[in-house]
Amino acid sequence: MLILPFTDLPDNFHHVSPTNSTRVTSSQRYRLSWTTIIERSDPRFDALTEVFMGEFRPIDTFGVAGTESQEHSVLWFGPADIIARFEANPAAGIPWDEFNQQGVRADRWPNDDAWQQVIPATTWNPDGQGIVAEYSFDDGGSVVVYEMLGRPALLSSGVSKSPNGPTPLVTFHCTRCHEESGHHDRYMSARPDDRRIVCQQARRHMRPGRCGGAEANARNDRMVAVVQEAFGRPVTGSTEGLYAAQCATKDLDPNGILVSSSCAEVREARTHTARHHATAGERA
Repeated sequence: MLILPFTDLPDNFHHVSPTNSTRVTSSQRYRLSWTTIIERSDPRFDALTEVFMGEFRPIDTFGVAGTESQEHSVLWFGPADIIARFEANPAAGIPWDEFNQQGVRADRWPNDDAWQQVIPATTWNPDGQGIVAEYSFDDGGSVVVYEMLGRPALLSSGVSKSPNGPTPLVTFHCTRCHEESGHHDRYMSARPDDRRIVCQQARRHMRPGRCGGAEANARNDRMVAVVQEAFGRPVTGSTEGLYAAQCATKDLDPNGILVSSSCAEVREARTHTARHHATAGERA
């Protein structure tokens, strides 16, 4: 199996269902994340091929390529020699033309037990830390989907128990109303479907009336003022901006189990993304 190096897709455009603005159906651009060849002699061959229907089901050795975007994934399968040539000389470039002319594409990577043994765990960012997607409001602020090291509450498909210690997780945060996605919305980031779910939540928050905006901030500002007063630190003057300031200065605790999203985490994720881009630029 060949695992491809990090490639970002900034400003990528995703097509959504005409009846559901949170369901992405395809992407303008995809990156190639991994390739492999499934041999006919593989004892899992029947289990691996039963996910393909009818005339498209391989009957002999075939090649596989896993492509993904921030919110979608596509599995290509076809002639094994295409993958063999690419894996032998990846520096020659990804054979996108051959992928387009030969083989078959399947919507999303398979999720059954047999394929979970084949498909590698992947994060969007090379070390599982950084921005995944961002959706901007017309009047300022955005909903940010990002990866960080931490303690996920919801595990990726096929993972039965939480890993020991911090592991890449994916969650979202609104920088306008500072809605905390909550510790229960912190997903393990190991497959495109993990990130797809969180992106759907972020898109749902973008719908009219879902973001509390200034009203939510004012309510939260008053809440922070009450708490501070209870701890002997009464607020004098305007309470405006208290909650945003608290959100921006929250501690980053990768070992925390009940951690919720924050502007502090978003800021940290941005620093990782900037470093990834700089490293990728140096390689180029």
